[in-house]
Amino acid sequence: MPKLTKKLIDNTQAGERDVVLWDDSMPGFGLRAKASGAKTFVIQYRNASGRSRRFSIGQLGKVTLDQARKQAQRLMGEIALGRDPAEDRRMMLKSETVSQLADLYMDEHCKGRCKARTIASHEWLLKKFIKPRLGNRKLLDLRPADIARLHADLRKTPYNANRVLGLLRTMLNRAERWEIIPRGSNPAALLQPYPEKKRERYLSPDELVAFLETLDAQEAGGFVDRYAAAAIRLLVFTGCRMGEILTLDWAGVDLENGQLVLERHKTDRNGAKIIPLNPPALAVLKALPRERDNPYVIVGRNPRTCLVNLQKPWRKLRKASGLEDVRLHDLRHSFASFAVGAGLSLPVIGALLGHKSVQSTARYAHLAQDPLRQATNTVGAVLVTPMTAVKSIERADGASLDRAS
Repeated sequence: MPKLTKKLIDNTQAGERDVVLWDDSMPGFGLRAKASGAKTFVIQYRNASGRSRRFSIGQLGKVTLDQARKQAQRLMGEIALGRDPAEDRRMMLKSETVSQLADLYMDEHCKGRCKARTIASHEWLLKKFIKPRLGNRKLLDLRPADIARLHADLRKTPYNANRVLGLLRTMLNRAERWEIIPRGSNPAALLQPYPEKKRERYLSPDELVAFLETLDAQEAGGFVDRYAAAAIRLLVFTGCRMGEILTLDWAGVDLENGQLVLERHKTDRNGAKIIPLNPPALAVLKALPRERDNPYVIVGRNPRTCLVNLQKPWRKLRKASGLEDVRLHDLRHSFASFAVGAGLSLPVIGALLGHKSVQSTARYAHLAQDPLRQATNTVGAVLVTPMTAVKSIERADGASLDRAS
């Protein structure tokens, strides 16, 4: 069979059966003409297992002869290295979509393993960003550029952008382990997150006093529910995380020994977290009534439930107290800053906050400079008197020697 040319292709017509013209200048490359009149460029090859396979490159009219020849050359080179394009296409057609992987990941990996708050966060990211943009995309057709484009579109909110990237990377890593996609093919693996500026706001002593006075007034006026007010006071007085306070049950409150025993917390794999209670925190707990048949300290609106969100009362309090830039989590930072100001060591503060590693507490190291400066001034004040006395003696001795000479 001669080399394929445009003229030869145009003059070729199939009868009742398909006709295949093979190009003698490139073994395995040819044109299939169907009885319907359609003409398609193909390659014929044997895969690594020795099985004969045929792969369609593209239909004449959509692909030119020159384009088909170049594509055939590229594919033949990849086949020589062990690739099987026909099998790749078959896998692509049956491959899972991003939405299917997301559902599988949440059901098989997260359920029973992740905390409720983590699951809720994943579900929000999937519903808000990932599924609308990439949900219908086949996993084997997903490219780094697809994920990079989504990440870039969210750059005005770097936190959300990075959480989306992180979740996609983790899901696709799991897809590799489940052998849904080939090992080492994660398209999110090399994408870099945006820099995030860690924002830490600390209440000053005057701000804290004014804030607590506002809280009292808002509760007395009925603008803030008693349980929401109690939860916020406990955040101030214990430095606990919001989830630890909202899910706190009375079984974990040990008033006799003045402590909380938290079975559910961020690092609960290390066992229960013990939080010693100071007098203000104890007073808050003792003043709270226990609702019958409800195990939770911070009671929710529905029977036997806890309060799930403090954002609405918190926004009211922020506005009323003039602290618009303060977040709920900043109460935890403020607790740590007051502890540093009281001269407590970072390991002790880390234990109070329930930090898993010293690196988590190290962020407060810069706050220790003021107490250290105060300490060195105190030492300096103590030293200055004896040092002055020594210099006086030295001057007196020098004058005596001068007179003696």
